[in-house]
Formats: sequence, structure tokens, C-alpha cells
Amino acid sequence: MMQLIFGLILTVLATPVLIRAAHHYNLLDRPDERKHHEGAIPVVGGLAMGFAIAVVAAWQLADTDIFWGLFAAVSTIVVVGFLDDRGGLPVAVRFLAQATAGLVVALFGGAQLAGLGDLVGTGLVTLGVMTVPFTIFAMVGVANAFNLSDGMDGLAGGLAMITAAFLAAAAHLSGSEETFVLLLILGGALAGFLCFNMRLPWQCHAKVFMGDSGSLMLGFLLAWAVIRVTQAENNALPPAAALWFFAIPLMDTVRLLVGRALSGRNPFHHDRDHLHHILSRAGYTDAQVVWIIHFAAVTFGMVGFFGWRAGVPEAVMFCGFLAVFSVYSITVKNAGKLIRPLGGMRRIAGR
Repeated sequence: MMQLIFGLILTVLATPVLIRAAHHYNLLDRPDERKHHEGAIPVVGGLAMGFAIAVVAAWQLADTDIFWGLFAAVSTIVVVGFLDDRGGLPVAVRFLAQATAGLVVALFGGAQLAGLGDLVGTGLVTLGVMTVPFTIFAMVGVANAFNLSDGMDGLAGGLAMITAAFLAAAAHLSGSEETFVLLLILGGALAGFLCFNMRLPWQCHAKVFMGDSGSLMLGFLLAWAVIRVTQAENNALPPAAALWFFAIPLMDTVRLLVGRALSGRNPFHHDRDHLHHILSRAGYTDAQVVWIIHFAAVTFGMVGFFGWRAGVPEAVMFCGFLAVFSVYSITVKNAGKLIRPLGGMRRIAGR
């Protein structure tokens, strides 16, 4: 557990220093028509976590085969995210850099998605020559799913913490000790970040945001970890069960991208149709929205974890996930019809 403790301590120590630097160098996120937070908030939480993770990982994992490849890839992600936070980068540049980092991980970072398990009950689905391309796709997809979930104080950080906790348990049970160590470090860094980002009784709003450098880094590291755990030699976590650990970010991202494309809009155009926006329009406070989504994430994660431990067939886990995703998509699509009545009921209840 010392990895978790040192990750937390270094993040807590680095964050105030970087907050002061952010005000000096104008690394601030200001409110606009899409962002409704109060005041200019430093976007250096990702840098603080990245610093803590790099230092502790170098101490614990520098002599392993996977460290330098993973370090180079994650550094690329953090730098690209930082530049995007500074002034914005073209979508093509961001995705090219992310794909390059994914390639580095696949070749030198010890994570290749070679199989998808028995998804439909007809036998193992192996990827063969598509292993490296699919690994890159998975890494980039998960990284951006967490990036898109970063919309409220404590939301993305909490989702990453929940996912990391389930993955750490799976890594420990499958004997993936290097993955387990890195997840402990990541969990400590997240705990330190949430001390400054979560709405707490003594903290009415976030003092720092993670920025794209943080959300992309978190998603990238979690994607690396889930590939490692699902491809483990012993007691591997089935990919179908792992989907449940990422349920909220994945379902919301796929729904948005597909919905925008089908309606003729740019899939990467920013809007206010995320799950947290919809719940907010239904009349819930930001803190309530975050806790509702975190509760759902824990529930989904438990389905995946205990389904795996109970020996539920992978095809059942996969089809169950698709069924939940379908219900989720239909419900959210029709949320507008429910928002006004729900909002009115909540206002009446609050009188």
C-alpha cells in the first residue's frame, strides 16, 4: 500500500505549487457558454498526478520491461493534453499523437489486446494480425471516453478511481503484480487530486481541474491496465466483464458519437448532451449528479466483478452489457420528455 500513500502525498504536495504557477502562466479554465463553473480554475491537476505517478513508478517499476515504453507513451499523452489545455490543438493532431502513444504501448509497453474472449458463446475471438491496430483503438477510445466524462467537479476523477479499484482487485487476483502496483500508484494520485477537485463539506467547489492532460492520461493508463489484466496468463479477467468497469464513460461516449454522426453533426463537436448535463437539467445539483453517476458506476462494476468471480458465462456478460446499453441509450434519448415533469416535481418537493 505504500505506492498508494506516496502517490497521494506527492500529488497533494505538487498541486498547490502548480496552482500558483497556473495563475502566473495563465493556465486557467474560464467560464463560457458551455462551462458554468465559478471563476477561473487552474487546469494543472493532471500535471500534478502525472508528476506523482512518474516519480513513484520510476522508484517501483524502472527495472521492469514495461516501464520505459509506458513512460514514453504516457508522457506523450500528458504533453499533448497540456498543449490542448493551453490553446487547443486540431482534432487530427490530438488523435495522431494518441495513436502514436498507443502504438508505443503495444510494441514496448507490455500491453497487446490479442483476444476478446468468448463474446457470443461460439468460442474465443482472437484478433491475429489486428492485435496492434485494435490495441491502439482501445487505448485511444478509453482515453477519450474519460476525457469526455470530465464535466463536473469530482466526476471524472471519481469514475477513474472506481474503475482503478475494480481493476486493481482483478490484477491482484490474476497475479498481474506490475499492473497492480501501477494501479495503486494511480489510486493514490487520484485520491490526492480529489482532495482539491471534489465538492466536500469544507470545499464548495473545485480548486483545480485535471484538464485534458489529466483525463486523457487517466483513461490511457486504465486502458493499459485493463488490457494487461484481460490478457493475463492465469485467472484473466474476461473482456466482457471488464466492460462493466468502464460502463458509464463508454456508454455515454458511444451514445454521443453515434447520435451526433447519425444526425449529421460533427461527432467531436462539444455540446451539453452528456449524462451529467441531462441529470442537471432534471433539477439535481452538481453534487447530487456526481454521486448518482458514481453510485451507478460502482453498481455496474460490481456486476462485472462478481459476475466474473461467480463464473457467469462471458457471452451472458457481454449480451447483458449490450442490453443495458440499449436501455440506457433509449432512456437518455427520451430524457427530454421526462426532464420537465421531474424538474417540476423536485421544485414542488423543495418548497
